[in-house]
Amino acid sequence: MNIRHTQIILRPIVTEKSAQMSMLNQYVFEVTKDANKIEIAQAVEQLIKDIYPKSKSKVTAVNTSAIRGRFRSKKRHGAHPKDSKKAIVTISGDPLDIYQTAE
Repeated sequence: MNIRHTQIILRPIVTEKSAQMSMLNQYVFEVTKDANKIEIAQAVEQLIKDIYPKSKSKVTAVNTSAIRGRFRSKKRHGAHPKDSKKAIVTISGDPLDIYQTAE
């Protein structure tokens, strides 16, 4: 596995909207700002092969979005989070178990 692939995907983004998108085989990840769509697709396919070796899933599309860190003020002091980038990855084949639902 390429070292660059392990550094591209930082974490999955777990929100109510991303959980709804997972029903459509679309998964949301936070990625490095300098990663392009081809690198993200290769990294996700490698991640699927490592975690789910029997899965027949393939990446069909990658959409990226730059997220600006917005200033949050609290009384006298404020916080300025870092800018980031998110990727919405569409997968064909078997669904992934990233979002475990409590039943």
